[in-house]
Amino acid sequence: MKASTRGMPSRAALAEHLREEILSGELAPGAKLAPERVLAQEFGLSRPIVREVLRGLEERGLVEIVPARGTFVRAPNAADGAQSLESYYRRRNATAREVMDARLMLETHAARLAALHATPADIEALDRAVADAEATDNVLERARHDIAFHGLLARATHNTVIETMFASIIGLTFELILRSQSDPGVASRGMPFHRKIVDAIRAHDPKEAESAMKGHLELASSLYGSDYDRSIESVARRELERLVAPHASLDALLEDVTRRLLETGASRAE
Repeated sequence: MKASTRGMPSRAALAEHLREEILSGELAPGAKLAPERVLAQEFGLSRPIVREVLRGLEERGLVEIVPARGTFVRAPNAADGAQSLESYYRRRNATAREVMDARLMLETHAARLAALHATPADIEALDRAVADAEATDNVLERARHDIAFHGLLARATHNTVIETMFASIIGLTFELILRSQSDPGVASRGMPFHRKIVDAIRAHDPKEAESAMKGHLELASSLYGSDYDRSIESVARRELERLVAPHASLDALLEDVTRRLLETGASRAE
């Protein structure tokens, strides 16, 4: 379609056209967009303007610009819509109580849905995460496997909105898990619930899966003490410094955890 049929040439017209093609599926994930010079000719725009539009789409997570190769459509990812929300939660100094209240609302229902919709591959992945957590005495590694379990459970609902909602609190959830796993009293009572949850999902028993998740999450309210009403980020930083070293980077650890979880999801989808 030529620019003359698109109305007045503008940056907004090009951005909207490409956005519609991507969101409608006309341009599938992995598809290569037309070169800058072609888009510039069709829309009557300069190449620098086209480049700005493509960068804007990249910032929104819709495309990936690969130097010397071109611009490609990105596959949708739950984390794309969650990052700004997590920043907001952190600026509001969300407490452990607030995060746990949200998790009780979200993850108990997620467990119920997983029991109804989980595939054999989902259950195998959950089993593996539980086994990996049980096999290590290293607190940080156990926390990594713990958050992987909860992320995989959200995916096992096969509900895009629930998966995205969980992605928006994944960093805060990991900080809660770090607090739990570094406390032997909490860890010893909490870890067995993972097996109960997976067994209920395997048995396709939504009521038992929901009950087991509720019991698992409610431990924090009785075992966290004064930490329950403190900023979860401050609690996690304290535990990380105690476990690793003073001035250890919580941000770097969270980035690594998120990357690992996304890679787990990508490999499962292949």
